[in-house]
Amino acid sequence: MTETPSDERVGDPDGPAAADEPTTAEEPVEPVLTLAELAAASEVSERTIRYYQSEKLLPRPDKRGREAVYRPDHLERVRLIVDLRDRGLSLGTIRELVGTDDPTATVAAWLGVDATLRAPWSDDRPATLTLAELRDLVAGHPAGTLGELVDAGFVRGERDGTWTVPSPSLLDQALRLRAAGVDVDIAAALRDLLRRRLAKAVQDTVKLLVKRAGEGFAASADPADLAEAFDALRPVAREMASLILAQEVERALLHLAEDQPREIRARTSPPAP
Repeated sequence: MTETPSDERVGDPDGPAAADEPTTAEEPVEPVLTLAELAAASEVSERTIRYYQSEKLLPRPDKRGREAVYRPDHLERVRLIVDLRDRGLSLGTIRELVGTDDPTATVAAWLGVDATLRAPWSDDRPATLTLAELRDLVAGHPAGTLGELVDAGFVRGERDGTWTVPSPSLLDQALRLRAAGVDVDIAAALRDLLRRRLAKAVQDTVKLLVKRAGEGFAASADPADLAEAFDALRPVAREMASLILAQEVERALLHLAEDQPREIRARTSPPAP
């Protein structure tokens, strides 16, 4: 006689529950952008984005069917390229920065050096004055001083009626000299002469620092070490330039004082018969 199970039947809904089947949690789908959406989000034209791809500045897009799609990191890269271009970098330099194993760290380090290099070395910035303010500034000086300042480039008139002072500090020095009886054109000649000579010295100094980067200048060529070295250089270079200028002026005046009696005699001696 064949036994028939009385309580358990195959497929019986009242029978013991079947073991739960393992379920797979759905992974979040990374958002993607079409080329048009990437262009709109980055405010860069589709043509420029394609050009960046051809220059190997952007990773290749993914494919969704036959359509190219871009990830959020593509958008970040495009925005980074735009930022670096705005800072004056060539595409070749940008390619070197983003082509490393860790482009984020490399660019961050470079931006640190860039910020150091762009940091101002003085608080002197162009100023805009009204004519009334400018007249107050030259009040007490001889008539015609304002015109002399304009001619010498210490002040520049604008079409809207305002006046631009390229360097308020240099204007102040020129007025101090004018109050001491030194003509404005002499102050301008001194300004231009020092600028020409110092510009050449500074260019040579920068070339030396670049050549010795990590080999005498800075602990290494690492961007962080270079930034630290430039930060230390800023106040020292200003102090050295001021000190050397003072020493050279002192030496020149001493030489003039020693030669003055001879020059006076030459000017006052009667001509030889």
